[in-house]
Amino acid sequence: MHLKIHTSLPGSEFNLHSRLNLFPFPAVLNKLFRRAINIQIEASPALMLAQARELHLFEQGWLPDILPASTHHLQLVKSPQINFAQGEFFFSPSEWQDFSVKLEPEKVLEMTMEAPFVNWAKSLRKMQGEGHTLWHYSTSNRHWMFFCKADEGYCEYVMWMCGSVE
Repeated sequence: MHLKIHTSLPGSEFNLHSRLNLFPFPAVLNKLFRRAINIQIEASPALMLAQARELHLFEQGWLPDILPASTHHLQLVKSPQINFAQGEFFFSPSEWQDFSVKLEPEKVLEMTMEAPFVNWAKSLRKMQGEGHTLWHYSTSNRHWMFFCKADEGYCEYVMWMCGSVE
């Protein structure tokens, strides 16, 4: 399985736009980012929704507890030091309607001021250009941006935290 990285991490001088195999993913990113901002990156293998629950990823705030019941091949890359997570998941397209009512449609310019990422507006426009619709979900100090292709049952996401951690 591969994971697409579309945004720059805060403080970094570069964007990762390549598809990286998750097996070497933590080692590759740790090597790259130690030089840039000295952070640790943790990556999960592809998970089913029940496995994500067993790992307490929802309670810990890395994922919002709104994902479709059919969620599978859920991948998560996170860094607690910079309060950042990114990943992707698949779901049954028939569940899109129930999932999307929990999300807010997003416009590129509205999120540009809030998100703590380099070239964020450019990344959002790129995702729109690739046919993704943009959606936002927030709880207290956590913000998730979903980049979805509803008819394919596919979403990528990025999460960041603002303010103090609960």
